[in-house]
Amino acid sequence: MTDERAVSEPETALDVAAPPVAAGKHRHRRRGRDGLFQRNVWWWIDYTGADGKRHRKKAAPDYQTARLVYRDTVAKIARGEVLGVREEGIKLGDFVEKKYWPTIKASLSTWEQRRARMILDTQILPHFGGTRLVGLRREEIERWQAERLAAVSGSTVNKEVMRLKHLLNRAVAWSYLKDSPARPVKRAKEAPGRVRYLTAEEREQLLNGADVEITAKDGRKWTAHQCPSPVLRLYILAALQTGARRGELLNLRWADVDMKARRLTFRVTKNGEARTVPMTDTLREVLLALPRPLDTEAHVFPEREPQVLTRSFARLVGRLGLKNLRFHDLRHDAASTLTMAGVPQRTVMAILGHRDPRMTMRYQHVSPDHLREAVYALDAAGREALQPGSSGTISAPARRG
Repeated sequence: MTDERAVSEPETALDVAAPPVAAGKHRHRRRGRDGLFQRNVWWWIDYTGADGKRHRKKAAPDYQTARLVYRDTVAKIARGEVLGVREEGIKLGDFVEKKYWPTIKASLSTWEQRRARMILDTQILPHFGGTRLVGLRREEIERWQAERLAAVSGSTVNKEVMRLKHLLNRAVAWSYLKDSPARPVKRAKEAPGRVRYLTAEEREQLLNGADVEITAKDGRKWTAHQCPSPVLRLYILAALQTGARRGELLNLRWADVDMKARRLTFRVTKNGEARTVPMTDTLREVLLALPRPLDTEAHVFPEREPQVLTRSFARLVGRLGLKNLRFHDLRHDAASTLTMAGVPQRTVMAILGHRDPRMTMRYQHVSPDHLREAVYALDAAGREALQPGSSGTISAPARRG
């Protein structure tokens, strides 16, 4: 009969108790097997983590407990929980509501919170909310991106993908993911920026109104003067005179207005950095005429919801018959006006609050009249070359044989 003990696997250091140490005679370090060693009276574990690096960790004063710690650590590494993924089963929706949104919400302005939450609630959560974070794949993200491109503009899709990328990057930073599957996803191609600036006539109509012919359903016609309300006129003038965004004007406080130094400070901006711009004489006169409350944190302009201001402007534009004009185009017009006046690009960037010069260039549209005036310099140079004393003609380049 075969002795069962003779064919059984040899016992390892984890399956037997460590040899006793005589009282009062502790060695400085005694090495064990399978990732345990003793230093003075404590047992340590020695293992390779999920990051590929060697780690040593103080475990327990006795061998048996240290053995259990070592086994538990090795098991967690296999599941990706040590130096890898936390809560590997968490779904994207739970991560957003319990981890992501409560943390990043305070860092966003009110306007950014609305836009971010809208993207999360209408696009990301309905599509990926039930997917485990660790199970999300690049293929799924690019398929969703393609579906969105068939429905909305490239600019809109890029904003949505950037929100998903930010979400997944936070998951990586907080050790819920090892790598973001959205990282290699490329930006969608965007259409060229809108080219819309105001003519002198349109600018006057927006500020002072115009006589417009109105036709009734029964065919009757009459002329009526259409003009902005006093509140809307304040916002239009301020946008044209500062190049500020809608939200920046809505959040302007009297504490941000320095009449003596003739400057405005926009504290609530899109990029989160306050900026100060000089105040024009035109705008200064308008602000001086406004009642100034004792509370310096009171709003400069009458408080309005952003969408209310946008709708009021759209109704005015419709009544005046102006085509393809939005409130944000007033910012375009300010940038174009500065550029056509010869203001350096660096200065225009500072006034608009841009970090990237490419963004400023999108706003710097040049009117055909301005271009026509510019080529007069070429015409003058040509006429000078054809003055009496010159050949009077411009010869063609010699043809090569």
